[in-house]
Amino acid sequence: MSRVVRIDEGALEVALKYGKNLSLGIMQMEEMIGKHEKAKRDYTAIEEMVRRTVREELEVLTARY
Repeated sequence: MSRVVRIDEGALEVALKYGKNLSLGIMQMEEMIGKHEKAKRDYTAIEEMVRRTVREELEVLTARY
């Protein structure tokens, strides 16, 4: 399906850096954003695991003294 759309020239220029046409550029950018968001969620989960481990170790150490 094709549509005629109006788009700012700057936005078209950006999209064409990611794909050979507007549609492919937008799809590529969407895929990259999705990967970034997943990586960010993974990083947040790992960060929380590290915090929890450090907290537990500190509790063990302080309980000894």
